[in-house]
Amino acid sequence: MYSWLGGVLRCNSFSPGATGATLVPSPSSMPEHTEDPDWDTTTVVREDFLKIPLERRHSGWESVEKKWAEKKQPPPQQPPSCALKSRSDLAKAARAAMEHFPYPHMSIPTPQIEFSFRMRIILSPKTASISVNDGFKKLTTVADGMWSGHLGHGLVISGGQESQDMASGKDVTTQVEAFYRLQTGDEPPAYIECKARGCKTGPAEVMKALEQIEEPAQVDPRLCQYRIFITMKTSDERYADKLNSGMWIGSCLWKGLEVVYDAYRMS
Repeated sequence: MYSWLGGVLRCNSFSPGATGATLVPSPSSMPEHTEDPDWDTTTVVREDFLKIPLERRHSGWESVEKKWAEKKQPPPQQPPSCALKSRSDLAKAARAAMEHFPYPHMSIPTPQIEFSFRMRIILSPKTASISVNDGFKKLTTVADGMWSGHLGHGLVISGGQESQDMASGKDVTTQVEAFYRLQTGDEPPAYIECKARGCKTGPAEVMKALEQIEEPAQVDPRLCQYRIFITMKTSDERYADKLNSGMWIGSCLWKGLEVVYDAYRMS
């Protein structure tokens, strides 16, 4: 395909002048160009000219540009009447609730959390089950464990207890209550009572696989949501002020007989 710009570049020649050589195109080789009467030479500058290259408007482009504009700015769609009714009902419900909201203009501090420690628990394989209402409660004891974090480090003394209640729901949900006795690495050591309460939830096939002890299945324990609330207390003066008035929330991973807690202090 012939390019008139290429033709101009190829036909440039040097012509000596009074002050030296100047670059002069050969007039005979220049392609002739005549203005198309239908072509408007006015440059079109749009609001979005920084994003779209400048164009020269031709009579045939006007309809195309109108279609572009329509695509870029679609007419607003009116929500269906059912959606409007739903929003209206929600607004009425919100106004009704605000009438009973205590001290609506009062600002209450939002709790903050900070990582505090990690604890590893090894449960005993021996369990006992007792009937509770229309379900059952599974009891087990703590065999071993350790902990470490901002408070220091230490051991989890064997003999603690953990109980699990089955709860109904779409997924399998187990309510967990545990009591641990912690020992610090100080000399002499301090002893801390730790109570945890929460629940673990997940699909039935995941929960069943994670319960396996002898042949653990290859299941990601993160598929089970395990959250707990922790309180601690001690009579040791070295830790009493730090622990007795504190509250922690924990995120856990569980597989077989092993549970790992990440505890975050609330302030």
